[in-house]
Amino acid sequence: MKTIVFFTFFSLMVVHMQGQSGYTGFKPDNSKVLPTHSEGALIHHDAQKNFLAYNLNIHYGAMLPHYPVIQKLNNENIRGLELLTWFRQPKNMNPKAIPVTGVGYYFSNLGNHDVLGNTHALSLNLMSTLGGDRLPIHFKAGLGIAYATQKHDPKRNPQNPAIGSHINAYGRLSLGMEVLRWSNKWILTPGVSFHHISNGSVVSPNQGLNLLTFHVGMEFHSSQSHSGSLVLKKREEIEKKNRLTIMLAAGIKQVHRTLEDQIVTSSLIIDYGYPIAAGTSMGLGLNLFYNDTWAQFPYFYNQQHKKPSPFQSAVHIGFRQDIGPLSLIVHPGIYILKPSEQTPWFTNRLGLKYTLPANFTAQFSIKHHWFALADYFEWGIGYNFNW
Repeated sequence: MKTIVFFTFFSLMVVHMQGQSGYTGFKPDNSKVLPTHSEGALIHHDAQKNFLAYNLNIHYGAMLPHYPVIQKLNNENIRGLELLTWFRQPKNMNPKAIPVTGVGYYFSNLGNHDVLGNTHALSLNLMSTLGGDRLPIHFKAGLGIAYATQKHDPKRNPQNPAIGSHINAYGRLSLGMEVLRWSNKWILTPGVSFHHISNGSVVSPNQGLNLLTFHVGMEFHSSQSHSGSLVLKKREEIEKKNRLTIMLAAGIKQVHRTLEDQIVTSSLIIDYGYPIAAGTSMGLGLNLFYNDTWAQFPYFYNQQHKKPSPFQSAVHIGFRQDIGPLSLIVHPGIYILKPSEQTPWFTNRLGLKYTLPANFTAQFSIKHHWFALADYFEWGIGYNFNW
């Protein structure tokens, strides 16, 4: 009950903050009313107003162990609860034209209550609508923070090899659909979700946890309105321009729990993007890394071989989804120069970027391999060149 009250307070605070901001979002073009699968809801809502929708999902699934030591701990099915608040656009907007933003709370066990405990996660989410009007399919992506109730402790919980800290990063991907409607306000929403929990190797151990769950829930379209500051812009309102971002980033990583010191990493990120859809940009980028952790135990333990170089480089494809000044970024790429043969070729960056005044930008992200193997967290500051 306390967590539900906390999430309700969290959602209301977000609504209050966006209502107090000076930015009021885009002004929809009401001269063209686009038909949608939910046209009947116009009798319940002003078609020209943004409104709030609430989604409750029940999750059931399994942990996906990617190491044998975690497989041995996997003795429970995953049972979870999810609460989401969506900042919906006016009913006369085509739902496939603009992704929807929202905030969410997720709770579940982690496959072993005694050793791994439970998780509580808060996230910022994006939802894109695919498929036809009769059977809409929703793709959802979320990023936030998670609290793990059980972490590794040499004395109290030495059996936990997955998580070394209570505070962790949380990411989720979900695919769902709308199958039934009642009175144009209630919607049945089944789907499947992938969840990842990791501390980015800030504290060792950090093997991370991956969950696959099936969920079913109800979405309620309320009559509450919101200011629109978290609604994305339409494609027609996006200024067509190139953006080149040059950023310096730094991170910290604890290689092994037997080593107390944390090693500092650094990156030079050059990223080019061009708008391709509603608030969405795509482009290419180059990464130059200084990361000496690969020369440390347990990554490097053969003294007969030359230690790996701390310098690496990679190229990436850049995706950016803007939510006002905040952006969700994804940089899947491959190494041009990698530290060792054991290092995977595929690298990725998932994070949040915030545009500051005078074209400056700040970024927080997690660098990882194969989407499930975290390397480290990084914090960066950069400058945008627009033309």
